[in-house]
Amino acid sequence: MARASDTAGPVINVQDYGARGDGVSNDTLAFHAASQALQEAGGGTLVIPRGTYIVGLQTHGLTPDHPNPGYRNTAVPYWKQHPIIELRNVDGVVIEGNGATLRVADGLHYGGYDSVTGEPITETPEPNVFNPQLAAAIGSLITINQSSHIIIRDLELDGNVDKQDIGGIWSSHGRQLPASGIQLYNNRFVRIENIHTHHHALDGIIIGWTNLTVDDPPTPHVLVNIDSEYNCRQGLSWVGGRGLTAINCKFNHTGRAVFGSPPGAGIDIEPEVSVCRDGRFVNCQFINNNGCAIVADSGDGGYTEFINCTIWGTTMWSVWASKPGLKFEDCTIHGSIVHGVGSDDPDLATQYRRCHFEDVDYQDKGCYRSTALVIHSGDNVLFEDCAIIANKTKACYVDYPNHEIFRRCRITHRWTDAPDHTFQSIFRGSHLEEVSFFESFDPASADKRFSIIADGVTIGAGNHVAGPQTKWGNWSWGSVGDVPPTSNVDTPADPEL
Repeated sequence: MARASDTAGPVINVQDYGARGDGVSNDTLAFHAASQALQEAGGGTLVIPRGTYIVGLQTHGLTPDHPNPGYRNTAVPYWKQHPIIELRNVDGVVIEGNGATLRVADGLHYGGYDSVTGEPITETPEPNVFNPQLAAAIGSLITINQSSHIIIRDLELDGNVDKQDIGGIWSSHGRQLPASGIQLYNNRFVRIENIHTHHHALDGIIIGWTNLTVDDPPTPHVLVNIDSEYNCRQGLSWVGGRGLTAINCKFNHTGRAVFGSPPGAGIDIEPEVSVCRDGRFVNCQFINNNGCAIVADSGDGGYTEFINCTIWGTTMWSVWASKPGLKFEDCTIHGSIVHGVGSDDPDLATQYRRCHFEDVDYQDKGCYRSTALVIHSGDNVLFEDCAIIANKTKACYVDYPNHEIFRRCRITHRWTDAPDHTFQSIFRGSHLEEVSFFESFDPASADKRFSIIADGVTIGAGNHVAGPQTKWGNWSWGSVGDVPPTSNVDTPADPEL
């Protein structure tokens, strides 16, 4: 990755192009002019002196010079965005923020608007949900496409969504129009560091590469010290690329501003006509998002490691793992997890190693509790050296005819209010090895009896049930203490379930 001093090309100061940074003047045209000068030079350094720069501009009427050819020589959509910082096909760019703030101007229009009157639409019949004539976008503050060796650093990017004019739904759900802090497509060798990107009407950051295949060269992107919060659709959308690393980043509180658009995740791994490979998140947070904290559910994606991360689902799943190659190591996970991908190749199956699972409320926002804390399935899905502590729900619900592996795990049942004679965990088709079950119930439930149901499982050595209220197999005739190794255990379901 190039340093600023290594970058060829001119040093361009936005204030030389008329930007004031006084928190009052609209500096959109100055930023666009400065970025176009950088574009014409093929690269260089864009200097943004410390200050607060108001950006974002919309016009109505014929705009033959609009950067989107589809909108030239037309009066629709009613509200047209003006580009801010836009670069394409450059090699060697540094955007030096110097602690400056770029804030979206008050009162911009976002969402669906009538193409004749400019008023917000209140209904979006199915044929019109993607009608460009009804679309009002704010645009991304920084847009870079098809470029390489890029550094963006030391900036606050404020989407100011609380003070925007929010129109009707545009898309099949939510409002899915450009309005992100940083939008990057088809770039290589990118480093983004020390960025606070927040309150955007779409994403804090979106990174993609269209038509990428697994045989194409890597597309390295590195994010360091990113705080992406209170954005309306995603903290981070990764929609294509090979090689994305995030270190000490926060992707929190998505959908907690004035509105939210699905998926509402901390991070959404969702390749669009592309692939996502070789992701790595270290010491990152995914907390209190309106949707899932982490979701990988569509496209040719997954293939990502999460190391020493804090993952906290408050109103939705903490992890929605429906794609291969997802690995979690030394993570703290609060809130129920679901799905999991099995594979004959253990390296592609979902893996959790040395993770701590517990349903703990986040401040006054709660914690997402489904049927159980861990709801998973899939051959070779692995839980190894994990602690699973269920306070107000069941611990494990592994109710599929697959071969999940639990190895050297400690599972603690604390759900005092569970119905009498029900199960606290269920395993069907799993393999358990050196798994210990503990219980910690309120004395008021001392007369209740619970079970750990195990159907068609294989039992390795070293499994133990502490009891006495929770028994192995059945609440009435089950056992406590060591569970004898066996190739198969079939226990009938509790009669009152």
